[in-house]
Amino acid sequence: MERLNFGCGNNIKRGWVNVDKQEGEGINKSFDFNKFPYPFKKDSFDYVLIDNVLEHLEKPVEVIKELHRICKKNAIIEIIVPYYNTYYAYVDVTHLHFFNEDTFYNLFEGNKYDIKKKNLFKVLEVNSIPQRYLRWIPKPILNVLKRFLGNIIVNLNVKVRVIKLNTPLSP
Repeated sequence: MERLNFGCGNNIKRGWVNVDKQEGEGINKSFDFNKFPYPFKKDSFDYVLIDNVLEHLEKPVEVIKELHRICKKNAIIEIIVPYYNTYYAYVDVTHLHFFNEDTFYNLFEGNKYDIKKKNLFKVLEVNSIPQRYLRWIPKPILNVLKRFLGNIIVNLNVKVRVIKLNTPLSP
């Protein structure tokens, strides 16, 4: 199983391909994530982890398209991002984008009128990760509170399956 740790920073994972914009010990490849195409062959990876990286990139839609290219059929892409209304989303001035649950459904599955995105990804799960001291509150209550109060949810953890069609995609 080929696994990609996309934007690894100091979190080097053994047995994974660790990539980052910086060079360093344990980093297998260094490149600019805002420049396409990425230095990988088509259908290279079974699993991609993007942990607190997507919010820093200029063109997240293009990043997702490129990840689709380098992923194998049925690969899993796991994305972790700060939740849009948490303190942590705004404290870092290098964050260019903000995400909630609907962002990922639109990004990966599109709306009902977006034909091009259909059948490229299947959202498997979108988990809201609450503050550590609020994890005892039942999820249905958290889901209501997060709509009205900031800092209830700190991260989103999203998993999608890559779908590859038998016919080439139109540009």
